[in-house]
Amino acid sequence: MRHLLASAPLLACVPDLAVDLARVDAPRVLAVRAEPAEVVPGEPVALSALYVDAGGTLVDGPLEWAFCGARRPLAELGPVSRACLERDGDAILPLGTGLAVTAPAPADGCRLFGPEPPPAVGDQPAGRPVDPDITGGYYQPLRVSAGDDDADLTLFQLRITCGLAGADPQQSAEYRTRARPNRAPAVVALERDGDALEPGVAVTVAPGDELPLRLVWETCPEQPTCGDGLCTLDEAADSCPGDCGGPIGCGGAETYLRFDPSTLELVTTREAIRVAWYATGGRYTAARTGRSPDEPEAFSDNTWTAPETAGDHTLWIVVRDDRGAAVWRELSVRVE
Repeated sequence: MRHLLASAPLLACVPDLAVDLARVDAPRVLAVRAEPAEVVPGEPVALSALYVDAGGTLVDGPLEWAFCGARRPLAELGPVSRACLERDGDAILPLGTGLAVTAPAPADGCRLFGPEPPPAVGDQPAGRPVDPDITGGYYQPLRVSAGDDDADLTLFQLRITCGLAGADPQQSAEYRTRARPNRAPAVVALERDGDALEPGVAVTVAPGDELPLRLVWETCPEQPTCGDGLCTLDEAADSCPGDCGGPIGCGGAETYLRFDPSTLELVTTREAIRVAWYATGGRYTAARTGRSPDEPEAFSDNTWTAPETAGDHTLWIVVRDDRGAAVWRELSVRVE
């Protein structure tokens, strides 16, 4: 079973140090993209998977999608209920089959997995609300299954828009006015030695040679500026109509608003960006790279070394922010 989360492993395990995290040699879901990246419970969300194998990106696949509606009992270890791992059951809410589906997020998401008091079950007292993650967010469990084997089941978490826990009415009102939902990163370019590589065009590398790569995403302002074409924190259609007439947010390391449970204050925080590198052959200098919130650069570098034998390979670069959104870029490489 594979476990991928918005920003960290869903069910953590200690990896075998000999395992190449970047190598793709079997069918595998590398990432899930949600549009919007943060959804209001009850509203529709479009979900698509990056499903690959040793031959490249799969254009078709029997992926079965489902939300899980089971809260994790306090007596169970791990961040999700074991019921989410079952093939069938009342907790499994099927969405459809294929590489992409569109469905409404469960309307009770903020009660089951957020700050609202959950419903009582049977004669048991109602449980406690779920604590937010370090970004102040809440998540709806989502599962993707590619077959009948447990190894073909992958878990994700979809960020949902909920209220604040522990805030007073004034802070909650301020949050609703100022906050903006998360937006997925946007890849601006994939570069080789400073030259942008065209999407869909293969590059050629000699056997054993190095391919230096730089992935570039959007540069986001740390402070909102009306007139910069981006509708970000503290901007709205009435105060900045030129920026907020279209998509909200920025496709990079956004500055967002969250409630700090230790100081009981609203604070602004900048996102971290994480980059995962995958390939059907060869090797990378690093399987994982990225930028911390303190690093202003909007790019990440890596080097892929071609195998010593000729052949065609596919490289994938998955970009995630630490609020759960993901996007990816693909590159075909011919070694000859």
